[in-house]
Amino acid sequence: MTTFGFIVRRIIKEIGICNRQEHSKRASKLSQKITDTKVHLGSLVWEEINEISELKEVYLELKSLTKKQENIKIAQVVFIESNNELKLKVEKIEFVSTQNINLAYKEKGDLSLELSELKKQIQETEEECKKIRKRFIGPDNSLENETVETFKSLYTKERQKLVKLRLELEEKNRLIKKLNERLNKILEATKLEISETMNEVSKTSKKVASQSAEIEAIESSKKEFFIDIGTFIFKTLENSDPNLQSLKEKYKLNSRGHKQLIQSMDHHSILAS
Repeated sequence: MTTFGFIVRRIIKEIGICNRQEHSKRASKLSQKITDTKVHLGSLVWEEINEISELKEVYLELKSLTKKQENIKIAQVVFIESNNELKLKVEKIEFVSTQNINLAYKEKGDLSLELSELKKQIQETEEECKKIRKRFIGPDNSLENETVETFKSLYTKERQKLVKLRLELEEKNRLIKKLNERLNKILEATKLEISETMNEVSKTSKKVASQSAEIEAIESSKKEFFIDIGTFIFKTLENSDPNLQSLKEKYKLNSRGHKQLIQSMDHHSILAS
């Protein structure tokens, strides 16, 4: 806003015509722009101000803060890598556990089918034993001795088969029990291992978050110093100090544009009041 424009708006304001809210918004935007300009300038030149006596202390503070910030970032990279490795470890644990569980369930499923088939065979064999036994034992038995012996032999074979089937059934049940125990061990071991690893993930995540907060806090402190540098340089840009003149020439600095921004902000602030 030019001085003439400000005077005209001031007069209009006196008769009650003024958009104070709009002027307040513009003043706020200009203030932010001025601050951003100072921060940008300070961040550009801070490593080159060590010969300017008024900024020597600011330079040393920024040098110390930057070094501290870099050290934290280096340490943070280590923790981030560790955190990623731990997450990969959890994924691997889950993958291996899932593979083992699926394998155990498949074995259990196969055994269950075999168990079902054995039970069926046992039932059929028991029925067969009953039928054969009835052929040579009973009140109406009129079979000849030779035939009776044949049935007895057949009966004996079926009984032996039945014993064998029952032993196989016991073995299958034992294997299923062992599989259930194995499944429980896998689940418990996986749960424990994942829990321990996730505790480590939590610790490293908190450390990374804490480091990020430190980095951000240092960045905020540096920003304040950048503002101080920018403010000083814009105020003393016409000073004959060769260091200032060197910066002015190198970065094509112009105090006029900065002063106009400040003036425009002041005008809008007055009109907003």
